[in-house]
Amino acid sequence: MLAALLAGAAFASCRTEKPAPPLDESSTPSTTLRPLSSRDRVPAPEDASAPTSGASLPPGHPPIEGGTGSVSREGAAAEGPSVAGTITVAPTLKAKATGSVLFVIARAGADRHIVAVRREDNVTFPLKFRISGADAMTTGTTFAGPLEITARLSKSGDAVASKGDVEGTAKGVAVPASDVKVVLYSVRE
Repeated sequence: MLAALLAGAAFASCRTEKPAPPLDESSTPSTTLRPLSSRDRVPAPEDASAPTSGASLPPGHPPIEGGTGSVSREGAAAEGPSVAGTITVAPTLKAKATGSVLFVIARAGADRHIVAVRREDNVTFPLKFRISGADAMTTGTTFAGPLEITARLSKSGDAVASKGDVEGTAKGVAVPASDVKVVLYSVRE
């Protein structure tokens, strides 16, 4: 009985509590709360010089197709050196190379750290590709060779390699390069 009374009193006090006032432009940083995630972020004012794609990118995100400094599938990189070429499939694996997402990954150094990644959907082979510093996952990453260029068809569409993915690699690729040939020749076990 006492528990029910306490619960009722707590409920009644909550009903009289007012919600927090909405944030306005005049609030100072010391009086406003920071968002818990990027989804809670207050949108930045629109930049009239930026392309209107309907969505904004987080700070440091590489350009996307159609935006400033973008890389089109058929076009050249708008900035910096690039590696371009053709990706084909070994004749013995043509049956396994359908209905997948293709990741083109540029790695550098003895530790094979990832320099840049491109994701291509609905691909057909042979596929012409171009990867550059505009595809870097981290701002400030240097796109310099020699590079190892890996092409991987992901059956799941996930960036993490898994069993059944078809892949191939070209090693010692200089930057810039325009005639790199990558053959998808193995299946991940």
